[in-house]
Amino acid sequence: MTAAAQRRACREEARAASTSEGARRADAARQDRIAPTPLPVAAVLAVLGGLGAWLAFPPYDQWYLLPLGLAALLAAVLVRRPVAALGLGWLWGFAFFLPLSQWANIYAGVAPWVALALFEGLFFGVFGLVARAVLARRGIGIGSGVVVACLWAGVEALRSHVPWGGLPWGASAFALQHSPLLALGPWIGTAGLAVVIGLLAVLVLAGALSLAGRRPRRARSRGLWPVTIAVLAVLACLVVPRPHNPVAADHPTMRIAGIQGNVPRMAPGNLAMPPEIFPNSLALTQQVAADARTEGTPLDLVVWPESSTGWDPREERATGDVLTAAAEDARAPLLVGTITRGTSDDTIANTSLLWMPGGSVEQTYVKRHPVPFGEYIPARAFFSRLSDAVDLVPEDMIAGTEVGVMDVGGRPVGVLICFEIAYENLVQDVVDDGAQVIVVQTNTALFGDSDEASQQLAEARVFAAISGRSVVQIATVGESAIITPEGRELAAAGHWEAGVLVADVPLRIGVTPAVAAGPWIAVGAGALGLAGLLLALASGRRALLDPARRPGRAPATRRTR
Repeated sequence: MTAAAQRRACREEARAASTSEGARRADAARQDRIAPTPLPVAAVLAVLGGLGAWLAFPPYDQWYLLPLGLAALLAAVLVRRPVAALGLGWLWGFAFFLPLSQWANIYAGVAPWVALALFEGLFFGVFGLVARAVLARRGIGIGSGVVVACLWAGVEALRSHVPWGGLPWGASAFALQHSPLLALGPWIGTAGLAVVIGLLAVLVLAGALSLAGRRPRRARSRGLWPVTIAVLAVLACLVVPRPHNPVAADHPTMRIAGIQGNVPRMAPGNLAMPPEIFPNSLALTQQVAADARTEGTPLDLVVWPESSTGWDPREERATGDVLTAAAEDARAPLLVGTITRGTSDDTIANTSLLWMPGGSVEQTYVKRHPVPFGEYIPARAFFSRLSDAVDLVPEDMIAGTEVGVMDVGGRPVGVLICFEIAYENLVQDVVDDGAQVIVVQTNTALFGDSDEASQQLAEARVFAAISGRSVVQIATVGESAIITPEGRELAAAGHWEAGVLVADVPLRIGVTPAVAAGPWIAVGAGALGLAGLLLALASGRRALLDPARRPGRAPATRRTR
């Protein structure tokens, strides 16, 4: 054979090898594609997934159902049309948020409750749309899984801040109060925990699709591996160390008494606090003061709940005199909740007053995040044209501007009111301002027998871990508790019962990595998710199969005459 002939033969062999390799890769790509979910099946998955996610939260606390419910959502949105993914995500969100927020029905009525669930469902609809865009193009792998998990965290962060300050109720982290995953909280915060939940959901999805035969390239038995990895990752959290968080050297503990006065059940929609709260709280304060004298254990602070004194006691002389006498009897300041006048005659403020034994009030805190449509009406003129229900909130509650940290006998005490414990930025603010313990005053009487009280207490427990601070949550009718950063419950009182919570509460001065990072964990996760989404949209690859052209099916041919 001549040299020229040998060269031609070599080129032909190389060309054949290249063609074979290209065909092999193309075949592998086809075999790794995902069969789309039939729309009726997707609708069922969306509803069941949303309900499962709801059961992950208090009072049911089946936290493992959250990644399973999210995996069901991801499976549901793997449909042929993007608009269907948007609707299915919305359906999942509605099925999740409607039962989760049943307390809104008691507080505001059926129509606002359903409207709230429909509005919050929109965020999950957007997540369904963008998650489908990534999975339908990139398939299910490590890269796409990280992007989807970051998108989940990004949408949660968006929902927690917009509009009108957002509503983080139902954020992933709040389902984890009894989960091993909470050990990661001080390191990565609520956004990081959302990413972890998203990653677990993608692992469950990968395993489920393989086991169901919807990923043709994967043997069904290999679907066990992603699920096994998810389980092992959760178990590994049992040995995650806590960040170093020393107690305060000069005052290692603070003896705090919380007063849960209790009141009779209120009629649904009645926002006026029963007058029994003041005398009930007063009687329990006198009891705890007598016990302190008998035991020789002086108190450092007595905490009453939100709205426990009615109108501003500084303007009601008789009420103020009674508080002064109670503080002198307890030999400790009283932190009481009240309503004060706002900046104009038609505004009010939700205020905490530190009432000293001498009768002076030198430190106050005004709630920084009033609840839109509950404590004030945004764009009142506009919404009043849509519904006369806005008249149920006749006076708008103004927002405070100062971070709630009070000096109580040389100990910095952070103060939050009611729903503020759900907002990570507000918790970070009080810790950044030097708080060594966090006190939460709340009025759960407005929400009747709903799950609001147990859900809010879960938020307090989660933020005790994330912030590295003990949290003292005191409610009007329960649930109240004193919780350490390690999750120990030093004292507690149940729902619809009067009680006194007394404990030597540890004071901490360390700053957890989650608090030190501030908003940047959420910003970073959101940015990574958005970048991955844009790259997926720019890709020409398709991982979602056309049902008419599944692997192994011969392409259709035209019949000729």
